Amino acid sequence: MKSNAYLCFLVLCALGLAVPHFYAEQTAAPAGPPENLHLYLLIGESNMGGRAEIPADAGDIIDRCYLLNDKNEWEPARNPLNRHSSVDKDLALQKLGPGYSFVRKMLEKDKNISIGLIVSASGDTKIDAWFGKSELYWAARKHAKAAMRHGTLKGVLWHHGESDKADAEGYCDKLQTLVGNLRADLNDLSLPFIAGQIHNDPAINAQIAKLPETTHSAAFVSAEGLTVSDGTHFDAKSQMILGERYAEQMVRLQTSLSTVAPKPPADLKFIDPHVHAMSVTPLGLRAVAKWMEERNVERCIVSPLDHKGSRPQNEEERETMLANFRPYKGKIDRMALIEPGEVPTVDEAVTILKREIADGAVGFGEHYGESLMFDDPKNLMLYEACEKVGLPVMFHIDQNKNMVEPGMARVDRVLKMFPKCKVVAHAYWWRQLQNGACDRQLQEHPNFYADMSGQVVIQVLNRDRKYAREFLIRNQDKILWATDEGWWSFGSQAKEMNQHYTFLEELDLPAEVRHKIYRGNSEKVYGLKREGE
Repeated sequence: MKSNAYLCFLVLCALGLAVPHFYAEQTAAPAGPPENLHLYLLIGESNMGGRAEIPADAGDIIDRCYLLNDKNEWEPARNPLNRHSSVDKDLALQKLGPGYSFVRKMLEKDKNISIGLIVSASGDTKIDAWFGKSELYWAARKHAKAAMRHGTLKGVLWHHGESDKADAEGYCDKLQTLVGNLRADLNDLSLPFIAGQIHNDPAINAQIAKLPETTHSAAFVSAEGLTVSDGTHFDAKSQMILGERYAEQMVRLQTSLSTVAPKPPADLKFIDPHVHAMSVTPLGLRAVAKWMEERNVERCIVSPLDHKGSRPQNEEERETMLANFRPYKGKIDRMALIEPGEVPTVDEAVTILKREIADGAVGFGEHYGESLMFDDPKNLMLYEACEKVGLPVMFHIDQNKNMVEPGMARVDRVLKMFPKCKVVAHAYWWRQLQNGACDRQLQEHPNFYADMSGQVVIQVLNRDRKYAREFLIRNQDKILWATDEGWWSFGSQAKEMNQHYTFLEELDLPAEVRHKIYRGNSEKVYGLKREGE
């Protein structure tokens, strides 16, 4: 009897251990989403967030679709899709938007993909609130970058305009700027962007319809025939139609994109007048030579930065640097540099620069002018010295270096003071392209040029490719192709390709213009000659 009781006890214990184990297996957390998600960023106002009642059959989890939550983690997607918006936190307001039918249509068209959605919409927001480091823009950018660790951003859906009805004029220009900012920050110069029209507002809708005329890889979806529940917000039926319209346009844009990986054009050799290297170190220039070979760059000019290993700190290091350059004569040239305030007189600067020229320097830069206005006397002294010895100056402008105001009158002043000094612009100088200052200065000053290095250049030119092409053709004798690559970035090939090759090639510039920009203007400005000439 005792034996049977003991046996029963053992059986019950075994069952007691097994049941929790079985239950645990059944309630284990679902596996995370697959990698290689097709990602879409959904932003805008309340119609993108959705204010329509969610139909009974639209409340389930969407198969093969994931939603990025406020912790930058993926969860199975279900309505409301704007539930994790970091800029519109009233969950009670979030209902059905166009994202639901959009993603269902995209999944229907390709049954081999999974989709990840980044939804960050906020009602009652003017488009001006989506620029710079605003909360709205920064949240969308931050979450998109987090999502891109698990896939590829395939497009942006934008629905907005209700709050800008009273200020419709210029809305398309602002929308172009937003597109350009997103593409630059998310590192895709042809990222598909689709804007949706709003209900019954011809002025705003006309502005939205203009976007594809001035912005490549962009489209709009019409609100024609759609109905609203409260005068502003689309009802459920219309949201479903709107989402499908987004999907149709997205597929069309994606189909038109080239799937061929960008490569450096092979019909000519480049000259890059703006490269940085650890020229004082034994292998610094070898890294430059390897990079040049991979990028079809025949010749480049290295400009020192005030960084140990880049700029000599004493005479011994200077001799080491010169020895490092000798094997690359005619292939890797260099610039000289004197920081503002390092020498007290123009004559002393001239003496130093003459020695630099004798030892192979072909330019002066990168001139930073840190914490100085562009025409500060310390800067003027250096321009005067460079004019006297015939060295072109390549300068940097940003918020605390060689500072200028809108219109850049200080730059005009320097160019007029030293008309025989060739001057090459770089960096934030390009940010004044929109106000006409860049075009004007290149046209007015015979001694003025601009290099195309750095991300900001492509960002501003990519905003309106039609204008960019016209600008480059008009200033074809003044623009120098360049990269601003350095020891920190020689390996980032995909980014370089997009910024420095693909963009210009997609503009389809005339052959003569390409030759001038890619190499001819650098030869002219810096007096570069081939070996034996």
